[in-house]
Amino acid sequence: GEEMQNLELISVIVPVYNVEKYIRECLDSIVNQTYKNLQIILVDDGSTDNSGKICDEFAKKDSRITVVHQENQGAGAAKNTGLELIEGEYFSIIDSDDYIDLSMYEKMVSLMKQYDSDIVQCLFKQVYVNKIIMRQYSTLKKSCTVLTRQKYLQHFLSDWKFAIFATKIFKTSLLGGVRFPVGRKIDDEFFTYKLVCNAKRIVNTTEPFYFYRMRKSSVMNNNAKNRLIYDRIDCFVERYEYVSSRFPKLRKTYYNKLSDSLLFYRSQLTDVSEELNALIKKYPYKQPGILIKVFNKFSKKKGTERFEENKNLILFE
Repeated sequence: GEEMQNLELISVIVPVYNVEKYIRECLDSIVNQTYKNLQIILVDDGSTDNSGKICDEFAKKDSRITVVHQENQGAGAAKNTGLELIEGEYFSIIDSDDYIDLSMYEKMVSLMKQYDSDIVQCLFKQVYVNKIIMRQYSTLKKSCTVLTRQKYLQHFLSDWKFAIFATKIFKTSLLGGVRFPVGRKIDDEFFTYKLVCNAKRIVNTTEPFYFYRMRKSSVMNNNAKNRLIYDRIDCFVERYEYVSSRFPKLRKTYYNKLSDSLLFYRSQLTDVSEELNALIKKYPYKQPGILIKVFNKFSKKKGTERFEENKNLILFE
């Protein structure tokens, strides 16, 4: 109707893979948004359960939905398929086993406009089988904080939520050629910060509009765990090079984080590759001594439990 005319289009990408138990709740929360002007792109990444059928069933009832069925290529590839189809001025990526508050887009777009920002991020609640928990993770306590990209990139190092893409709405103009890596165990960490580097202002609201489902992560074997760690190491190295070349002021902070992390990950691995040892030589820790000993002791105790805890979201940050 009338109000649709003045609303920018938001493209919502949902990568879908074998989530028949959760996908209806996810899609219901998107199609019933109070913000109506949506392009909803469902990318079924070769599901072998009923997920694909459920997507088609939703598409029949709602002309805003497009479904793409592709052979299984992994989450990164599925999201990239969605990114190619964006028509909106804004975009958002929602995980198909999560769901969102019905007012999320309306409220977040209005913050975007109010503060003339390029990215809005919200907090989330964790959904367990029998309870929903709000964790006050954020290092930003004000109900609404406007950050320059430099400030954001500083927070990024100490607050792992800043790397998540699902709790954010982005201006599509930030994308340029940025895509997700394909075939990685993790991919948000290779993506979000690059868009932040293109943004002038980012708004953080402490309202929890996103519902993040805590599923028992399959117990990882050592091989998978090592792959995850190596993906993360690659991400940290790439991030350090990328951010420090664009923002020299942040070089030192990002360097310390990288060299710290390399040592931490070495303590986590069951077998340490020559590449990792070479990286530790290339980015040596600058101030060894008592701190690193405490850090290593702590990380040996804590690291492994934290690893299993949250799908693959928890960074060691």
